[in-house]
Amino acid sequence: MSETTWGDLPIPNIYKELKGEFVTFNEEGEYLECKYPIQEKYFNPMDTTLGGIIDSFMDCTMGPLSFLLGEMVVTKTFTAKYIRPVNNSTNFVHVKAWRDSVSDKGSMYKAELYLDDEKIAAVAEGLFVKPKTSR
Repeated sequence: MSETTWGDLPIPNIYKELKGEFVTFNEEGEYLECKYPIQEKYFNPMDTTLGGIIDSFMDCTMGPLSFLLGEMVVTKTFTAKYIRPVNNSTNFVHVKAWRDSVSDKGSMYKAELYLDDEKIAAVAEGLFVKPKTSR
């Protein structure tokens, strides 16, 4: 794969900013695994990664997965639950995202974020829909 694409998938600029690494794509299992280094610039004053960055790790795994599965969709809703902090003792996080279901309302994707010691730190789900055309 090149530095600009994963096959036919253009690598999103935010993914480059997060320094994401494509680990595993399983088309049959409909899941994608990515790895993200923990950068000091993402810390709040308590040396804990901001929740929005944690959300980005998960959304930036779900979104490319939807494209790899042939969907041209955007995130409509996104919810996350934080289980343990991602702090300055963590070198990287690993995210596994999968397509959970497809309905007339859109596709539901879920993700789990693990610390480098393999403990789960967050979970998320997002509803992805086809964008409405501009008028």
